[in-house]
Amino acid sequence: MAEHNHLCARRILVVDDDQAAREAIGLLLGLDQHTVVEAGGGPEALERFREGRYDLVITDYLMPQMRGDELTASIKSLAPTQPVLIVTGYFEKLAAEGRMNDAVLSKPFSLQDLRRAIARQLGEGDVSLETAHLWVRNRAARTTQVLNEILQRHGGGSDAPSDPLAA
Repeated sequence: MAEHNHLCARRILVVDDDQAAREAIGLLLGLDQHTVVEAGGGPEALERFREGRYDLVITDYLMPQMRGDELTASIKSLAPTQPVLIVTGYFEKLAAEGRMNDAVLSKPFSLQDLRRAIARQLGEGDVSLETAHLWVRNRAARTTQVLNEILQRHGGGSDAPSDPLAA
């Protein structure tokens, strides 16, 4: 697609002490062809951050050893303009206490919520988000087509819809 926009194919560091949460976020980010590097906590994330360049860091708030806001402060001391998105199930409590100074996404969140938060952090508008959505739909439809062809060659069939995002 000619309009492959800036919201796709970014390098993102995902930090969460819960492996299932990291993997779920990674799967969502993979839909937009992002390269995901995972870290299980703040110290590991700082190590990974020092080793590479990231377009965005997404971190959980409540983690052992180092909270997400502490990790954010450490990252910003190394790279003041680094976009960071904190995800938390405690948004209301933290906001009421005035402890949320960075971009925050409240758990649970949808793919569309995540895309909007990424767009805000990377300075993109909703028009780019719509373009990203169209690109992902086209990519998903093509992937489904290729998988169906493989299944048919190996004697299997598919009851899956031709557009998996239409359901």
